Amino acid sequence: MDTSVNQYYKISMVSSNENPTQPALFLHGESPVWDADTQSLYFVDVHAQNIHKLNYITGKISTKHIGKCYGQVNVISLISGSKRLLVSVRAALYLMDWTVSGDASLRLLTSMDEGEPDNMINDGKPDVEGRFWVGTKGPQTGDEVTPDRGTLYSVQQDTRAHIRTALRPVSVSNGIAFALNNSLLYYVDSPTQKIEAFDFDSQKGEISGRRTIIDVTSYGYDDAIPDGMTIDSKGHLWVALMFGGAVLHIDPDKREVVYGYKLPVSRTTSVCWGGPDMDELFVTTGRDAAAAEPLAGALFTIRSTGSRGVPIPAFRFDNADSY
Repeated sequence: MDTSVNQYYKISMVSSNENPTQPALFLHGESPVWDADTQSLYFVDVHAQNIHKLNYITGKISTKHIGKCYGQVNVISLISGSKRLLVSVRAALYLMDWTVSGDASLRLLTSMDEGEPDNMINDGKPDVEGRFWVGTKGPQTGDEVTPDRGTLYSVQQDTRAHIRTALRPVSVSNGIAFALNNSLLYYVDSPTQKIEAFDFDSQKGEISGRRTIIDVTSYGYDDAIPDGMTIDSKGHLWVALMFGGAVLHIDPDKREVVYGYKLPVSRTTSVCWGGPDMDELFVTTGRDAAAAEPLAGALFTIRSTGSRGVPIPAFRFDNADSY
C-alpha cells in the first residue's frame, strides 16, 4: 500500500496479517530494531504491552505479549551472540526468550529509578563496547510528564549488570545515537525540543561537554518534540518528531536540517534503518483518540532518500543464554 509523497521519496505502510489491503495499526509503536541475521524488524507497542517481529521477506508480523502485571513495554534490543532479547518493562530491564510462552520468558536483569515507582524506562541503545545506554521519564498523565524526574544510565556487564548514572536530571530521556567514529553521543531530552551532543569516551563509558545541535523550534516545529533517533552512513541524524508528523534529516556537523519528511500522522515516535540494503527507514507511530488520522499507529517505511544506515551494536552480556 504505497503513497507517493513527492517525486523525491515514497512512504509505504506494513500490511495487516488479516487483510493485506489494509495497514497494520498499533496503539503506540516504538523502539524499532533491525536484525540483519534474520532480516526482521523488532518493535514494541507500548500500551498494548506487545513485542512485534516483522519478517521482511514474508511481510508477516508475529507478536509476543507481556502480561499486564508487568506494565508498559518501551524498549527492545538485540544481544550479541544470544538468541535472547533485551526488553524494558516499566523501569526494569529483562532478558527475554522469544520462543518461550507467557511471562516465563522473562529474566529480570536490573531495575532503575528505585524509590520512583511511577517512573518508566523510555528509550535506549547499545554503544560500540556493548554497554546499554538507557533513560527514564518521570510520572506521566496523558501527554504530560513531570519534569526533571528521569535519568540517563549506562548498563554494562559485570558479575551481573553494573548500572552507572550518566546524566541527571532529565524529563523524558529519548533518542540516542553514536557518531560513526564513536567520539560523540547524540541525545534527546524531549521537552527541551533539542537534539544535543556530548563528547563520548567509549573506553571509559563517560560523556561530557553538552551542547545543542538543533533546536526544532527554529524550523517551525513549535509544538513538536524530538523522539527516537538514528544515524546514517554519512554520520547524519534522522529524528522522529512526536506531534510534528515528520522525520528530520539533520547534518550535525553543520548543525542544520537537510530535509523534513512529512507523514500523514502526527505522532511519529521512532526510526531505524533496515531492509536488505539498509536503505529503508522504518518509522513507528502512535494514535491519538481525539485526532482524525486513519493511518495513525501504522508502521511506515521511507524509501528513495539517497541515504542508508549502518549496523547498530548489540548489548553485550556474555552469559545471556544461561542467565
